[in-house]
Amino acid sequence: MIFKSRTTMLSATFALTALLVVSFSGCIGLMSQMMYVIKGHNVPAAYDGLENQRVAIVCVSDVSAYGPDNLSYTVSRAIGIKLAQGVKKIKLVPSSKVESWIDQNGWDELDFEGLAKGIGADRVIAVELASYSIKDGATMYKGRSDVTVTVYDLDEPGSPKVAYGFGPQEFEFPKNGRPAIQTSDRKFEAFYLSQLTQHITNHFVEHDRLESVAVDAMMDSDF
Repeated sequence: MIFKSRTTMLSATFALTALLVVSFSGCIGLMSQMMYVIKGHNVPAAYDGLENQRVAIVCVSDVSAYGPDNLSYTVSRAIGIKLAQGVKKIKLVPSSKVESWIDQNGWDELDFEGLAKGIGADRVIAVELASYSIKDGATMYKGRSDVTVTVYDLDEPGSPKVAYGFGPQEFEFPKNGRPAIQTSDRKFEAFYLSQLTQHITNHFVEHDRLESVAVDAMMDSDF
């Protein structure tokens, strides 16, 4: 009787979980959703060359309305935090050290070798943001930016080697926007930047490919 009771409870639990998953997605087949409950949809890193490396992150943008380089600093620091959590044995050059070196040396954006030598980095992740905005008209929030990311390998002497890169590509979030009456510039921008930096970081860490879909679906709730 005890075995039968436990079996019934387990069956009911699994059935409820499957029902919730199917109700949430709607469009994805029952079998794939049941496999997601069991295994997930993990995607390996597109570039795994950051492990056990000393890495510097540099972000540049064409934005001026948000204060001097405030956007760039925010993005580079957020990417660093996410990489520290997701890449084994990575050694991140503190963003304060990168910023200080750039300020003191009048850095040429193309001189990644000089930057790397100056701060002792093996890899430099260069993030370029263009056409950044967080509003779609006067009444709708929707984040947009053109993103280009290049990883330079500086282990070899001479000119930096491009080890990996992507873009320019537009990152837009959320797909259907958010009515301006439901939030504020500050709250929405923080949320958009968290998704933008996660999108960039996903190229370097294993991640769940359905996570962004789930976050987009949650946009009707407060944040």
